[in-house]
Amino acid sequence: MKTLRSSVSVPLALLLFFPASAPADDVSKLAGLLDEPVVSTASMTAETAGLAPATTSVITAEDLRRHGIGSLDEAINFLALGMIAEPSYGTPEIGARGVLLSGDYGNHVLLLVDGHALNEPWDGTAYYDRSAAIPIDLVDHIEVILGPGSVLYGSSAMLGVINVITKRAKDYPGLHLVADGGYPASGRAAGGYGTEFELMGRQGELTAGVDYYRSWGPRMTFGLQQIGDATWGGVASHRSIEVPAGHVRFILGDFELAVRGAASRRAATEIWGSFDDPNNWERDRWLSLDARYGTSLSQNLRVSLRLYGDLYDYFDNAPSASALDCLEGQARCVFKNSGVSRWGGGEVSGTWDWFGDGRYVALLGLDARYRHVASWTSYDDASTGASTVVSPYDSSGATLGGYLQQTLRLAPWLNVNAGLRLDHDDQLGAHLSPRVAAVMPAWTGGTVKAIYSEAFRAPTFYERYYADATFWIAPSELRPETVRSIEGVVEQRRGSDRLRLGVFRSWWDDLVLQVSATPDQIAAAQASGALTPGVTTVYTYANASRVESYGLNADWEGSGLRQRLRYGTGLTLAHSRQVGSVDSALLPAAAQAFGNARVSYELGGRLPVLALAARVVGPRPVSGASFTPAPDAKPQLELRGAVSGPISGGLSYRLSAGWAATDASAHAVGPVRDPQPGSGAPALLPLPRFQFLAGLRYDR
Repeated sequence: MKTLRSSVSVPLALLLFFPASAPADDVSKLAGLLDEPVVSTASMTAETAGLAPATTSVITAEDLRRHGIGSLDEAINFLALGMIAEPSYGTPEIGARGVLLSGDYGNHVLLLVDGHALNEPWDGTAYYDRSAAIPIDLVDHIEVILGPGSVLYGSSAMLGVINVITKRAKDYPGLHLVADGGYPASGRAAGGYGTEFELMGRQGELTAGVDYYRSWGPRMTFGLQQIGDATWGGVASHRSIEVPAGHVRFILGDFELAVRGAASRRAATEIWGSFDDPNNWERDRWLSLDARYGTSLSQNLRVSLRLYGDLYDYFDNAPSASALDCLEGQARCVFKNSGVSRWGGGEVSGTWDWFGDGRYVALLGLDARYRHVASWTSYDDASTGASTVVSPYDSSGATLGGYLQQTLRLAPWLNVNAGLRLDHDDQLGAHLSPRVAAVMPAWTGGTVKAIYSEAFRAPTFYERYYADATFWIAPSELRPETVRSIEGVVEQRRGSDRLRLGVFRSWWDDLVLQVSATPDQIAAAQASGALTPGVTTVYTYANASRVESYGLNADWEGSGLRQRLRYGTGLTLAHSRQVGSVDSALLPAAAQAFGNARVSYELGGRLPVLALAARVVGPRPVSGASFTPAPDAKPQLELRGAVSGPISGGLSYRLSAGWAATDASAHAVGPVRDPQPGSGAPALLPLPRFQFLAGLRYDR
């Protein structure tokens, strides 16, 4: 997509409508317009959030700094509207407007960095905590787009799109160094650099950031569970995460090049295998390249070309002391699972301004991609060292997506955005994704939006082909998931304050879920040698569920005292239910009510900035419990306070502290996941209730 050349371009254009001699009422209106964020993700063009064909939240670098935010999930939970990140086993799960599909590895939200998609084709994986591996100090702003977004982006944009926009050199000049750490035991070191220059008669710029994060613990106690001849549970002392990441962005004239490299290694002690074993871990690695060139051929026509390529691999190493986790004849083993993705492609797009005045603009694009995925699973006998590889697969394929979008400024009170995308997968066939939105600035400061959109998610290679010899077989067929959504939004702005109320209804079809394999499927897998003889509890993936959802979003945000005071609050209420599933009608771990509130005040001069944020999450069914009906996890309340300010000579500090009312998530843990003896409740993933962070920053 086209990144935003300057975050002030639209506000400056608005100055043309307000001469210097304007009366006080017009000056007040101008202040409100200048305070309105500009977004580029919803329609691949720069526009004010009020005119965008979607419900959007914009989280700025200033917001992140004021509230001591260190990761995407914290930004979503405390500062965004409609989306939520629920703590889970390795990394958080993400949901939106009452729908969260537990165990999806984030593949129902499309995650972008400067318009470059991070979701990989093996399992659609995208992370939203530290494992997102995006240098947080390099972030200029985060655009959170709610609702289906396949009309421009294709597969995976079902719950929404999150686009992380990195800083330009003019906003990040010079050298930047950061060091912070706190409780639970963690440390981070980061550096960045930005510079503008002239080369071969063209203006250029370079921005770069590196980030290294490491955590140790905290030590948490898990209830004891017996699985076969082994005991699971106790005190976990080897909980850790290590994330190095780097990002470089080079621009020269109309050419832009971005490179990202990152890795994440996490202890997997509470997921599967031997409990608290330092050799029980999982790892992801990424390398991304994105090159773009855009130029205006005339007053009416602008064309852009983008080439991109990505490398990704995943590895899981899980030793187990239980014969039940191993192949027949193995008393102890090490389970290993590896997935490798390679993909690359090109996108060409053109923007045609019919009359050269911005009233009627057409966007036409074509995106071609080639993907190669390989994966294997093995069981290494802990006694002999012999390795047995089961169900490996190697698959390649191409996708082609073409999209058309037309924006129409039909009248001062009516803007229309209509689009259609056709995606073709050489293995799954074709799919259409339409969107139409009417945006009506109906009265002074007031805007009404009506939006219809659709999206799809193609089954991942993992869902189509994964199998092992002990409890999982590959499905015979999977169809793409689909979602249809309608929503209406009313927004009122007065000065820098904005009040927004939206209602929505969505229909989700053909959701891919884990289900029990039928006796015929088990017999066929055992006859082919893909499944160990005698195994009776076996799972597979299937298009097994529909979801219907409706509800409302509301938020209010603003600033005062020359923007030294900033405040905001958001609320989501939803009614989301599964239809046609053997599982509970309620979606596991999906909160139907959640919200946040924040306030910050800049004292001025060398005095600090004070900030306080809170989030609340209602009860939601426990995910992963092996009994029906699943009980509700307790409601959660979290508070976050932060203090930041300058010291001297380019040195500044930041302190933050957090408290949570509940010390457990909505996810059952352990291999059994039945109620704890005598409690009537499953063992839940424990969470730290307190956290503290202190950091120093140097800018030169």
